[in-house]
Amino acid sequence: MSYITWESRSKSQNIPITSIRCLVYALSNSSIQLKNVPSEIRDLIRAEEQYKVALESYQDATLLTLEDVKKFEESIGILVKANEQLHNSLLVAEQNPPSVLEFQHSGVTYLAEKIVGSYKISWTEEVEKYDGRETGKKKENKKTESFVNNLCRTYEFSKSKHASELKTLQDSMAEIGAEIPDVLAQAMRIRSAWERSEEKKRVDNLVAERTKEVISNANSLGFTHHTTDLNDIDEPEIIVTMERFVQTKSPASSKKNVNRFRF
Repeated sequence: MSYITWESRSKSQNIPITSIRCLVYALSNSSIQLKNVPSEIRDLIRAEEQYKVALESYQDATLLTLEDVKKFEESIGILVKANEQLHNSLLVAEQNPPSVLEFQHSGVTYLAEKIVGSYKISWTEEVEKYDGRETGKKKENKKTESFVNNLCRTYEFSKSKHASELKTLQDSMAEIGAEIPDVLAQAMRIRSAWERSEEKKRVDNLVAERTKEVISNANSLGFTHHTTDLNDIDEPEIIVTMERFVQTKSPASSKKNVNRFRF
């Protein structure tokens, strides 16, 4: 008597996932979620974002005012710190890849076990047997197979793009590391020049205000005046000379009172 049976059979596929950071990058715009992202990878992603923000701030800096220069120096310090943090994060990110990856897709959880150079996903399918022989008919686990194929395509598609972006990032880090000492020295020189300029402006304003006050007081007391600028680079001076004529009994004996204020 002939009979038909269905037999469960294990099936698996190896996915050559060699970089968890690349995997996370690949899944960033995918419906597949990696549930157990290692903390080292999260730290790396955060370090990448902080570096990009610091780099943008550094590149957009201007040196039009003293305040601009101070902010530029601050941006250099932030960028140096972000550069170091990103370098350290890159070193440790892939040192301890998880032994199992846990994915979720369309409400279903899939586990991928780490083997040499890749991760293996296993599932079961049912095959038909007639009198103990396979007939070729299968009850395939189409949902799982679709997930595996999607994951493979997504990862492979992103590998080259991620590698290119990573190289650009590392080249930028090397370039910034080389140029920072010279840029910082230049910023310090510019800041010193701005500070000297601001100090001169402050002193000039103070002298102008003081001169205005002295002249105003002189006018209220009936003095005439004239000012003399002494062009002394080290210690600039302005001499305000005030005169007042006092009428006596005889016009011929008019007396001139002269007061000089030097400051």
